[in-house]
Amino acid sequence: MQDETNGNGRASLERRLVELAWTDPAFAELLQKDPRRALASLGVEVSPGVKIDVRRQRRDTLYFVIPPLAPQPEDAERTPDQMDLWESGDLFCWIMPQALKVELLRMRQDFRRNNP
Repeated sequence: MQDETNGNGRASLERRLVELAWTDPAFAELLQKDPRRALASLGVEVSPGVKIDVRRQRRDTLYFVIPPLAPQPEDAERTPDQMDLWESGDLFCWIMPQALKVELLRMRQDFRRNNP
C-alpha cells in the first residue's frame, strides 16, 4: 500500500481501516458485523442516524453507487448541492450528501485526535 498520510506522518482514517481489515481478521470481522463498534475502537464516533455500509471489494466486480433523488423528484434540478461529487484525479470519486461529507470530516478529526 502506498504511503499515504495526512501531512503530519500519521495515517488517515481510511488507510488505517484498510490496514486493519487486511491484517487483523478479528477487526475485519467486526468491521463487517458492527462498523460502529469497529470505528469506536479507533476513537471515532459515528453520529446517530448515520448508517454505515462496509463492502469488501472483489477483484471481479465493478460497483456503481446511484445517488438518491431529491425528496420530491420535481425539485431535483432546483435543489442546490443535493449531492457533492469528490474526485481525486481520474482515480475515484465519492458521491455523498453535504451532511455526510461533514460527518466524514468530523470522523477524520476524531481519528486524528485519538490516534496521535
